[in-house]
Amino acid sequence: MFLMIVQSFIKLFVFLWAHARLLLTLLVCLTIMIGLLPVATLWLSKEMINEVAKIIQLQVGDYRYAFFLLSLQFLIAMATSVLLNIQQYLNGKLENVLELAAQSLVLQKVESVPLFYFDIPDFYNHLERVHLNVGTRFLSPFTILLEIVRASITIFSFLLFLLTVHWSLVILSLIAAIPVFFVQIRFGSINYWLRYGLTPLIRDIQYTSFLLKDRQSAKEIRLFGLGQMLLKRWSTSMTHQFTETLKVLRKQQATEVGLDGFTALLYFGTAGIIIWLIRTTSMQIGEFVAIGQAVQGTQGLTNQLSNQSAKIFGEILYINDFFNFIEYEHPEKDASDEGSALFPAPLQQGIFIKGLSFTYVNTTNPVLRDIHLHIRPGEKIAIVGENGSGKSTLVKCVMGLYPISQGDISFDGLSISQIKPDDLRKNMTVIFQDFIKYAYTLQENIGFGDAERINDLKWMQEIAATSGVDQIVSKLPDGYQTYLSRYLQEGTDLSGGQWQKIALARALFRNSDIVILDEPTAALDPMTELSVYQLVRNLTENKTTLFVSHRMAAAKMADRIIVMKDGQLVESGTHDELISLNKEYAQMYHAQAQWYATPVESR
Repeated sequence: MFLMIVQSFIKLFVFLWAHARLLLTLLVCLTIMIGLLPVATLWLSKEMINEVAKIIQLQVGDYRYAFFLLSLQFLIAMATSVLLNIQQYLNGKLENVLELAAQSLVLQKVESVPLFYFDIPDFYNHLERVHLNVGTRFLSPFTILLEIVRASITIFSFLLFLLTVHWSLVILSLIAAIPVFFVQIRFGSINYWLRYGLTPLIRDIQYTSFLLKDRQSAKEIRLFGLGQMLLKRWSTSMTHQFTETLKVLRKQQATEVGLDGFTALLYFGTAGIIIWLIRTTSMQIGEFVAIGQAVQGTQGLTNQLSNQSAKIFGEILYINDFFNFIEYEHPEKDASDEGSALFPAPLQQGIFIKGLSFTYVNTTNPVLRDIHLHIRPGEKIAIVGENGSGKSTLVKCVMGLYPISQGDISFDGLSISQIKPDDLRKNMTVIFQDFIKYAYTLQENIGFGDAERINDLKWMQEIAATSGVDQIVSKLPDGYQTYLSRYLQEGTDLSGGQWQKIALARALFRNSDIVILDEPTAALDPMTELSVYQLVRNLTENKTTLFVSHRMAAAKMADRIIVMKDGQLVESGTHDELISLNKEYAQMYHAQAQWYATPVESR
């Protein structure tokens, strides 16, 4: 545990120094200055009270000296106020710097991790724990440490003063801190692990809240009358979270009451010693007041020091969790996460899949089993099969989005593991079934297909014309600058078919050698789907194309059809060849044909 704390502190300060070394230096200097001011105030108070006592009792005091001391007290009070406000401003500035830097690390991590990470619930839980209020959480250990330094400087100064009076005052002032320190350490750890354990519940709360507020979810929630049920789920989860939190809080507050009683007893003992000293020494009233202030200040600051020292333990657990997230690497890797070679474009020999198997993380049953396939350059391949047969998983392996459990995928004989990931993906374009409908402008929705050419409007207009998007553009109020949602701006909502054309335009905007369509037309009617595939075939005449579909009519347009079942490639051939085999493909084709041919029974 101690080693973990030290390592986390080192990582924290390396991070702080890298992003805000000037702010760091200024805050340390301010802390030292603020820590010394209370001792100066204490000495001035003692001198001021003694001088005023002389004036009142003996009429021999120096009025000018008294006013001089009063002026110094005023200046120190103003200096303290100014320094504290500067410190608060610098803390706020540092928090913003850290928020930007730390959130950037989190988002870069999320953007760069392999796709299969998103199939791991623990990854989401870890992300949930670290991504909220990152700047505050990073600043907290540092500000606590500065408070510890400031309090330590002041305490040390007070103790030196008390030591000149009597050694017992030093001991009693320090004893109060010991139980506070251990109690705070204990509850700091308890609170951290409480938050850790509640993370899945908090994610459930946030997701349910999102459903209730989301525009896309609103229709179905109202149609099925889910509102009250979801509200009850949210309320029950929130109540459970509050109950668990309050259990710990009750124990903590009860312990705090006991600690306050212990501190009061120690102060009572200290007061007795001060009274005894008054009887046995020639102490002036200024010294008496100063001793009382020093004792109270020392006890208060030692308690604060214990609280902060324990609190920093809980905060450093978060820092450790944060860097564990940033540094986390799953034993399995991307299919192409270490390659350095460039993609062999254009393909001359094609794509070779040899003995490919794939198993999802934390599962034992393979989703793909011993796939062997050669896809020739420019060939149009349809991948068909029942739901769960492995169609989408296969194309994701080809794209390098999933790690290969066994076997290999190569392009012109170059293994996918040897190719640079970015270059591999630059030479592929895809439309997924759940393609993103970005709530941005039309230009961005198309241009995201090749971000480096997003401002090439001439190329975008060519793609729009070939994909049919130009007909949509002509009806939009701001053309390519029209927002395609009302979520961010006063934009325009589009139909499913229009979004389909935009997704196609985005895919074609990246002029890649390989085009993949992963059931992007599943939500469309058969006739519209057929027209989309015909359009894709015409636009990708010289490109290698893989399209996944569960509708056999669309598959007829392919040069070759691949049939998947239970993760295996069971048939391969043209439409006519597979029909003549009268096996899996023929059964699926005739079943769908019968569905469309069967007249609707009258009621």
